[in-house]
Amino acid sequence: MKLGIIACALGHHRVDRKDTRRVHGAHVGRCRSCKTPMEEIEPHLWAVQKVRDAGLTYRGK
Repeated sequence: MKLGIIACALGHHRVDRKDTRRVHGAHVGRCRSCKTPMEEIEPHLWAVQKVRDAGLTYRGK
């Protein structure tokens, strides 16, 4: 688990395949270790979604 969090800090997220959903024609899910929201941009290619933080600006985790 600790190595997964370190990998996430370096930008190597792994999607949880059991918890993916289809939303508006795209697959979305979360990272196994840090629960960062991710979106499938191409088949088998996942990218971190940009979400709004408390300051109402976009940030990528």
